[in-house]
Amino acid sequence: MNHQAITRATFRLVAGLAIMMPFILAAEPGTNPPAQTNVSPQLPADFVKSTNVEFYGNFETAGVLMDLPTGIPAWQVGRVRCWLNVDGRWQPVHDLVQVGGFPWFATSLFWLRPDTTYQVKVTMEDKAGAVLATGYGGGATRQEPRVRESAMQLHVATSGDDASPGTPEKPFKTLQHAFSVADAGTTVMIHGGTYYEGELEFARNGTAQAPIVVKAFNNERVVIDAADPNLIDPSNWKTSDGKIYSHAFTGGCFNASLEDRATGRVLRLFPVHSLDELKTRTVRTQGEFEKLGVEGGIFCDGAAAYLAVPGNLSGYKVFLARQIRALVIESRRFIQIDGLEIAHAGKGDFGAAAMVMNADDILFQNCRVRLCNAGLWVKAGSDRLTVQDCVFTDVLNSWPFQLMKNGEVGIDGQIETGCVYVDAKYSGRGMVIRRNRIAGLFDGAHVSPTSVDDARSNETDFYENVVDDVVDDFIETDGITRNVRIFDNRMNRSLSGVSLAQALDGPTFVIYNVLANCGMVKAAQQEGFEGYPFKTNGGPHPEAGSGPVFMYHNTAWTADPESRAMLIKNACWTKITLRNNIWCGRKTGFVSWRAQLSPMDFDYDDLYVEDADAPLAKISGHAKHMTLDEVRGQLGWLQHGISANPLFTDPARGVFTLEDASPCIDAGVAIPGIDDQRMRGKAPDMGAFERR
Repeated sequence: MNHQAITRATFRLVAGLAIMMPFILAAEPGTNPPAQTNVSPQLPADFVKSTNVEFYGNFETAGVLMDLPTGIPAWQVGRVRCWLNVDGRWQPVHDLVQVGGFPWFATSLFWLRPDTTYQVKVTMEDKAGAVLATGYGGGATRQEPRVRESAMQLHVATSGDDASPGTPEKPFKTLQHAFSVADAGTTVMIHGGTYYEGELEFARNGTAQAPIVVKAFNNERVVIDAADPNLIDPSNWKTSDGKIYSHAFTGGCFNASLEDRATGRVLRLFPVHSLDELKTRTVRTQGEFEKLGVEGGIFCDGAAAYLAVPGNLSGYKVFLARQIRALVIESRRFIQIDGLEIAHAGKGDFGAAAMVMNADDILFQNCRVRLCNAGLWVKAGSDRLTVQDCVFTDVLNSWPFQLMKNGEVGIDGQIETGCVYVDAKYSGRGMVIRRNRIAGLFDGAHVSPTSVDDARSNETDFYENVVDDVVDDFIETDGITRNVRIFDNRMNRSLSGVSLAQALDGPTFVIYNVLANCGMVKAAQQEGFEGYPFKTNGGPHPEAGSGPVFMYHNTAWTADPESRAMLIKNACWTKITLRNNIWCGRKTGFVSWRAQLSPMDFDYDDLYVEDADAPLAKISGHAKHMTLDEVRGQLGWLQHGISANPLFTDPARGVFTLEDASPCIDAGVAIPGIDDQRMRGKAPDMGAFERR
């Protein structure tokens, strides 16, 4: 990508409606968001005509953007302030920052109420504090969605007939037939059972008031299985020596797994490049299966599939994907998927439970996605995609990290995805990924495009998710990241935490997250890779570096005995601002592999290392900084910060609330628009939890 050549476009300014059910996350108690604005401050007479400030609302957040006024160069701007109208008063919120090299500035609002109208004021000041321009704007957050089940219903059952009328008594047999006739306002009721279908497409659009709804009838278990049903029974497979099994199979397969018939344990079969590799149980030049930690493999020659498995195949069910995707939602609007289970998608490139491309106002809710190469693969101009209250599971954490990242092996890019994977070209706005459970995937999610983004801002929210035991990153913002918000997530066990490699353009907000046990996965413990709570190295255009990144109120702790509180391999960013975080290392504190650091505004944090004899900071090419005084004096950091045991309640069991004696209580600094709704004492507490 030629980063400077990203085109600017004209964008829709009004957020549409999506429809979902509410959910309460069993985590930290909620905030007290500002009430709906009933009394307006004194506004200019031309308030309604003001168009230089844009308000883009999601459910509980919003983006605020202001264009650079004609005749004012960006270098002349010193600060861009923002105020939110709360009950007739202008309350300060987070400042705006310039988006990449574009002539507009952006910030994010948090803790808003759904379906509520807000007003904002923005002042642009020069470096001396004089006001250059003032703008006003406003808009509404999106309605808290719900599934609109209608009286116009089509029923599908495994015992049905597509020639039937689709009634409860005479249902259709296939999902594809139901999807092909469903119109706006139709609810497709799927009765319990397993449907071996894929590449399912909708023939028509829904509307905001009459979406097309697909849901499990009476909460029965409905499985869309992309595997070949003829291969599940192990007795259908042939063998001549009891070591290699074969079955007719067309093409290749990136997704093959075995399920132990006695225990239910699932293992993935590693794709190799030749039958000889399979027979010798090796992966090219990388070594033998057993030494690599690979239990079994698969090879496809275009006409047949061959398996090498642990033990005898008769003890397993065999699942080979015959579909690339279960659902394809392309150029469609207002589709709601509720309560389905999708499994084993990923025969070929872009393998996923669902492809969402140029599709607006799509909802995935209460679904379970398991053993798919990706959850949702998202491309092009897909606006207001919402993924909530779903469960995404896989067993990729049993594979070696170095094989999955090795391009020679041939699966690079197929499984390095997540519950949501935003592709290289994406121009969507308003994507919300919330309240999901994600476990055993390669990455938790990848939310940023890497090559082309024609959106003025992305307005992406990833919040209140629980991410556990992923191979690489809890979440990736590797790519073009314009107003991306990562907050209130509880994340445990990964190689690294939040990947900002690189979070181009900005701003990126990372707030109130728990980043626990980075470095406590196979890649770190057995393969020797370093774990760390956030990553800045690599990614698209590392020479360009990330845009502005704001990290507030995060808690990072790990049981890894070799851990660093923070590790910076390649410091390349516009500016990172850190406030009110807790960074805990067991062996070392802050470590940079390079002597030259990009700008860091690092204060009011707790930087703690368990080993009292270890350096608190170590910068390549410089002396070690052993104490907080040395860090303050020689690096200029943490002038109001601390270096002390934060006294978590029980970190080994994942309880990161603060004990009464914690030095982090009331040790933070107030950040307008971020912690003013959560502060309970004289000042905000450090970390992800405010002491009640």
